[in-house]
Amino acid sequence: MNKAHVFASLSLATLLLTGCSTTWVMTTTSGTTIETQGKPEQDSETGMTKYADAYGYHRVIKSSEVKQIDKGKTVLMW
Repeated sequence: MNKAHVFASLSLATLLLTGCSTTWVMTTTSGTTIETQGKPEQDSETGMTKYADAYGYHRVIKSSEVKQIDKGKTVLMW
């Protein structure tokens, strides 16, 4: 394979993987489920969990209200 084919293959692979995102699902103590974009981050200093909701808005919730965090599905974000 010449350099042009290798470059084209790597460029295509990069473009395809760039649009992928894994969703996560948080379950609260009240039973509500929240779908997030990317893994939620727990801040032990403030006691809050930061996440981006399904629409991309950044939100926070008390970590004590989060019962469970599960990895969801990988979706194409094109």
